[in-house]
Amino acid sequence: MVGSELFAGPQSLRVAGERRSLWICFIFAPMVIGLVRLVFPSVSLSEFVLLIAAGLVFVSISRGRLLGSSIRIEGRQFPEIAELTESLAKRIGVAAPQVFVRDDPFVPIVAVGVAEPYALVISSQYYEHLRRDELGFLIARELGHIAAGHTRLTSLLSASGRENPVVALVFGAWLRKIEYTADRVGLLCCGGLGDALGAISITTFHAIGRRVDMQVLAEQRDELQTDPALRIGEWIAATPYATNRLDALRTFSASPLAAHWGTRLAESQQTLLATSVDVQHDVKRDECASLVRRICASCIDLAVISALLHSPVLINVSDDVSHDHGKRHIAESMLHYMPFIEVGTYSTMLIIAFFIYSALLVAIGGQTLGMTVMDVRVVTMNFTKPSIVQSLWRYFIAFLTTMSSVALVGFFMRIHPHDRFSRTRLVGARKSV
Repeated sequence: MVGSELFAGPQSLRVAGERRSLWICFIFAPMVIGLVRLVFPSVSLSEFVLLIAAGLVFVSISRGRLLGSSIRIEGRQFPEIAELTESLAKRIGVAAPQVFVRDDPFVPIVAVGVAEPYALVISSQYYEHLRRDELGFLIARELGHIAAGHTRLTSLLSASGRENPVVALVFGAWLRKIEYTADRVGLLCCGGLGDALGAISITTFHAIGRRVDMQVLAEQRDELQTDPALRIGEWIAATPYATNRLDALRTFSASPLAAHWGTRLAESQQTLLATSVDVQHDVKRDECASLVRRICASCIDLAVISALLHSPVLINVSDDVSHDHGKRHIAESMLHYMPFIEVGTYSTMLIIAFFIYSALLVAIGGQTLGMTVMDVRVVTMNFTKPSIVQSLWRYFIAFLTTMSSVALVGFFMRIHPHDRFSRTRLVGARKSV
């Protein structure tokens, strides 16, 4: 079974409106941040975008941080966790992530990464209180996030698993829905409803979770439903109330959808990986990203760069270039032969910043923010991650072709000239390794 099958078609495990809520969050993000600025004047859209861009870099180097400050789970180190994770990954149909244990009093478990191999980080403070099937529920939830594509964006919003208040306000509607989706996957892969409810209780109330009366919690939820004012706290949070999660799981466990997927997962013996590819062949033409995806990714990146150029940190640099005739002359000379672009200080900075931004992020993580959103990634001819030198060479060629008519012709090609010369390709992220 391929992991993506869990979230496709009429039998999808996604909760209703999950994808729609994400696009709504993106559309209304500037307005929400504008409202936040009324209370916190220091918060700006450019700073928020800069935070996400920094998140992409942070995630790309996180594996080194985990290796240096966490325990990596393998056959010789907590083999029971490694075996459980691999078993659940095969059952769901995703590649088993690297598993680490760290001391974290706030985040019980989280999956991070924007592409394989993902990392699964378990808190040692919660692990000791969890039974095997309860831990299985939590691990399966994170594998569900990976299979559904949630992890690529949640890692950018919060690489540590702890969303800040601004992120919760902007993307909270989507973040809450994906928790319900992940809960469904976890329930289908653990021992049963009791284990799922127990895992939520432990991760919510820690050590006293075993002593919690679920019936009393259900009564608390009924009280919440009687007064909308009591639910405001959830509307501005990144995670739904535990009482609502417990109720949603009870409802789902009795649904035909749960019965359908419970049977399919129980019978599934396939070990196909959702993000795996045959690395024995070069990237084929039809495996390259479509023109629409390329354009959308570039538009998103240009919007990101534009926001960054308006940040207080970079405004001083822009003013410096504007008032320094020598620097301005150099910048304008670099774009003198670029067609269809009006040479000016801002446009000059925008174009140069685009190539620097793209080259650095692709060199570090294999994709830019726009590529992450559009689910595309730069790879070598055999689907491996390009080296730093290869990435810089790719964008140097792209910059040179932009200054000539080659850019206009190459724009409509499935494989762009700079990809041919640098022996790289832009493919769907699920095709890369």
